[in-house]
Amino acid sequence: MISVQMVRSKRYYVTGEVVRTGAFPLVVPTTVLEALMQAGGFREFAKTTKITVLRGSKRFNFNYKEVIRGKNMSQNIQLENGDYVIVP
Repeated sequence: MISVQMVRSKRYYVTGEVVRTGAFPLVVPTTVLEALMQAGGFREFAKTTKITVLRGSKRFNFNYKEVIRGKNMSQNIQLENGDYVIVP
C-alpha cells in the first residue's frame, strides 16, 4: 500500500538578489513578503522597490519598503502555483 505523505507539486520560485534562490513548496497560503523571508532576505544591492511577480502573462509590482511601512498592502498578494518572484 502506498500513501501520500505530503503533496509537493505546487511551487513558487524566487530569483535574483536574494540569499537563497530556487523553488519553494506552496503548501500553505503564502504572500510575497513571506516568500521573500523564505528566500533568506535580500542581498546587498537588491532593488527592493522594484520587485516583480510573474504569473503567466501577468506582472505584479511589489515595493518591499512600502509594505513593511504598512502602505499599499494590496500589493502583498498571495502567491499561486508557478509564480515567479523576481528581485532585481
